[in-house]
Amino acid sequence: MEIHGSQYKRRSAFIVAILTLTIVVYIFRLIDWQIVNGKKYFEIANRNNIFTVKTEPLRGEILDSEGEPFAQNIIEYNLVIDRFAINKNEENKIIESLVKTFKENKEDFIDNLPIILDEKSKQYVFMEEKEKEIQKLKGKDMLNLNNYASAKDCIDRICSRFNYYEEKDLSLRRDVASVKYGMLEKGYYQAMNTSYTFARGISNNLLSVICEKYQDVAGVRISLSSKRDLLNSNVIPHAIGFTGKMSKEQYETTFKGKEDYTIEDVVGKSGLEASMENYLKGKRGEKKIEISKEGKLLNAFETVDPEPGKTIFLTINSRLQKVANASLEKYVKMARGSAGDCKAAGVVAIDPRNGAILVLSTYPNYDAKRYLEDKDYYSEISKDKAVPIFSRALNGVFPPGSTFKPLDALAALNEGCVNEKDTVTCHRIYYYPGANFTNKCLGNHGAVPLRSAMARSCNVYFSEIGRRVGIENLNKYCKLFGLGVKTGIELPESVGVIAGPDHSKKIGKIWDKRVTIKAAIGQSDNLFTPLQLATYTATIANGGHRYKSHIVKKITDYKREKIILENNAQIVAETEVLPENIRIVKDAMRAVATSGTAAMFSRYRVPIAAKTGTAQCTGSDHTLFICFAPYENPEIAIAVVIEHGAKGFASKGVAKDILDAYFAGK
Repeated sequence: MEIHGSQYKRRSAFIVAILTLTIVVYIFRLIDWQIVNGKKYFEIANRNNIFTVKTEPLRGEILDSEGEPFAQNIIEYNLVIDRFAINKNEENKIIESLVKTFKENKEDFIDNLPIILDEKSKQYVFMEEKEKEIQKLKGKDMLNLNNYASAKDCIDRICSRFNYYEEKDLSLRRDVASVKYGMLEKGYYQAMNTSYTFARGISNNLLSVICEKYQDVAGVRISLSSKRDLLNSNVIPHAIGFTGKMSKEQYETTFKGKEDYTIEDVVGKSGLEASMENYLKGKRGEKKIEISKEGKLLNAFETVDPEPGKTIFLTINSRLQKVANASLEKYVKMARGSAGDCKAAGVVAIDPRNGAILVLSTYPNYDAKRYLEDKDYYSEISKDKAVPIFSRALNGVFPPGSTFKPLDALAALNEGCVNEKDTVTCHRIYYYPGANFTNKCLGNHGAVPLRSAMARSCNVYFSEIGRRVGIENLNKYCKLFGLGVKTGIELPESVGVIAGPDHSKKIGKIWDKRVTIKAAIGQSDNLFTPLQLATYTATIANGGHRYKSHIVKKITDYKREKIILENNAQIVAETEVLPENIRIVKDAMRAVATSGTAAMFSRYRVPIAAKTGTAQCTGSDHTLFICFAPYENPEIAIAVVIEHGAKGFASKGVAKDILDAYFAGK
């Protein structure tokens, strides 16, 4: 296409005009910046930066019923790196210097990189038993490497991403890479006002070194924070639990989007520390931090004060709990003499007047503080086949054996299937009518009424009344008395299993009604926790009112001055068993303690009612014992389970030790 001269000249003139206009605009802007408003813009360029940061609240404390602490706070010094203040060009050198300082002083910084330097081969290798952490390290959200990437590949990727080029000192290279990985993992690089905790719990000696060496280094500061301190950490560790740094997975699945939570937070990991997190957490405050253009801290002041968490008082009495712990250990070791496979046990004591848990003990026990702080102890506990960190009292499920017989009797009496004086004839074997199906009895009791059958634990008697009442009614009364259902405790608990058609259907089987006679004496599929057995015993003791079982007595403000919540007696089920029928069964349980299988209590200084139990299982039999006292006005109900205890002396002995301690001085 041919462009005529006049047309070409017009286009050229237009372009020149546009360029001229643009230049004129820039000249006027420069005059405005440099001359007209030069002073104003100079002040803006030199103005200090003010950032808003969150301040941590004190975590609420956990105390026993008398105010003795289980979990409280101590102040510790932490080293923090602030992204908004640090010189970005010097960040790697500063981290390198910090790593060297901590190594020289033989103190640890936060190090979650699952890679070590093998001293012999001088090669980077992945840590053993860290598969999950290694997979996360290589994942898309972190380094985005293939599964077959080596430990060296991971270190190289981190160092390359953050322009760190140390090659000679492989140990230093690995440590700096670990810090940078921690920053990446905790979201340090996602915003300008973020901070990263380099180390927690710095000693006083190292504190003085850091203050002297890094006082003029912008972006490095010492912060004060509260650290969880577990006292009496072997008294009731399964219930108290412990805290820990939030993982990224925990943040994404549980805490993301919740007010006052960040991925850097320490949160409850188990026990009450986890289940009562909302009360214990507290609310963050806000602090304004003024930073000079050189990155130095000029001023810091609170604009919103942090609100500490709430203090939680438990129903647990430490003195009684310690007695239970010692007793379980003593009797398990004694039982092991006749039953070599006896290694574990659990006991729960409840106040039948309100459902308050007085004792919640498991053996083997462990020390939660040592578990968190001592690597050798952690390894020892983790490898123990008896699993000390597992709460038998809350989550162990066991066949109840003959401790189920009071429930059998209550159901039969209340449904009109038997009365107090009706007898069943026992000749050692019970034959299910019209079927080749039997239950054996350890005695040849002849014609026995309820009271005598309970005292002597006659299987024939309870098989017959169980057949009469039927599995549906047995299931109904189980739930009413707290067996096979949640008790309401503020901790994770097993539901257990109620033998019957519903459970059989769940496991793909058809219920055989003949098995009702097995269920009626505490066998078949019945599996209950010690907590459920104690709740059931307490419900009999108080006349048939099932209270919500609870371990939290009250919740107050942090200073313990104002009550926020108080756990008063809360009835969750009325069993609707007639008072006369409750009286009959309680009287029969009294006979167990005066002339029956627990006659060792016949002259005990406080009258008690009880039931013994032996549950068949693989290995030695479990032994169980339930009781309440005083008989007339019950204050305490106890359930003891000795795994593979074989003989009943152990379960009865534990209950006696607790009763002795409870009634001491009364």
